[in-house]
Formats: sequence, C-alpha cells, structure tokens
Amino acid sequence: MVSFIYSVYDTFGSGITVPRYGFVLNNRGALFSLDPKSPNIIAPHKRPFHTLLPGFSHEGRSTRHGFGLMGGSQQAQGHAQVLVDMIDLGANPQAASDAARFTHAQESNTLDLESSLYDLVGAQLAAMGHKVKSDNGEDMGGFQSIWFTPAQSAAPTAASTPTHAPDQPVAGLYRAASDHRKDGQAVGW
Repeated sequence: MVSFIYSVYDTFGSGITVPRYGFVLNNRGALFSLDPKSPNIIAPHKRPFHTLLPGFSHEGRSTRHGFGLMGGSQQAQGHAQVLVDMIDLGANPQAASDAARFTHAQESNTLDLESSLYDLVGAQLAAMGHKVKSDNGEDMGGFQSIWFTPAQSAAPTAASTPTHAPDQPVAGLYRAASDHRKDGQAVGW
C-alpha cells in the first residue's frame, strides 16, 4: 500500500521540470520561514505548520488503510473528518469521502460548511456567534483511500507476525474511494 500526495503547491510549483521525466518539482518549502520571529521558522526542535500529510492507519502491527486528502490547510481537518466517519461511525471509504465536510480558515476565523451541512446547522452556528459561510465543496480537499480487511484465515493475531512473505499477496478485501470533489479514480490491480 502506498500513500502520497504530490503537491506543486502554487500554480507551477518550483518552475523546475525534471529532465526526461516531465514532472514539476514542488515548492511546498515556500511555506517555511527563515525569519527568526516566525512560528514557521526552520530550526531545531521546531515543528513548522505544514499540511503535506498522506496517512496510514493500522490495526495491531498490520497496515489497514492508506489515504490522503489534498487541499492546503484542509488536509489535517479533512483527514480527521473522514477517519471519524470510517472508524467511529462505520462508514466505508467512499461514504466517508462523500460525506459533507467543513473547514476552518484560521486567517479569517471563518467556518466553511459544504452546502448540505450549512443548510443543516449553519443558521444555528451563526446564531451562536460563529462566522460561517456555505461552500460548494471546492475548499474541502480531495480524498483518496484504500482500506484493506484481511480474510479471517489470513488475519494475524496481535501477538503474531504475518506468515506470508512480504512480496506475496494476502487474502482479503480491498475497499477504495475517490472523492467526487476532485479529479481521480480508485484503481486496484
């Protein structure tokens, strides 16, 4: 299983294309700072704010889920939302991907709710003093996911190690998701 987010961050990334391969190098490092007064300074023992975070979830010592949600500061927020939908609420990956999401913009202190969620709770949140607005989904990121459930006979116990060789297939079921908000598709082979 692989999880990665290739991000050029800004319109044309770094502007440098790798010769003979044709892809543009990213420029996500532009979000870090060399200003010693900035919270995003690159320095020892610092953890500058950065949102490039593909993920995995595990059950015991076995990887069960590879996922990623692109979309700037929505990445961490969106990851939490789809994981709650899947782990806590029992949604399959595609249902979790399709569920309405929200995002909080730190700079403007605004809560963007996808329109169906806005229709459900937007007025109540505004009445409580929150700055809310409806969003058509373009700021909610794009989720891609593969969730693996091993066959009962192949599932190792917590105390055991897998009995299969690392390059051998493991019997089980794969579920995949591709977000309708972005271009993509779920593919297996």
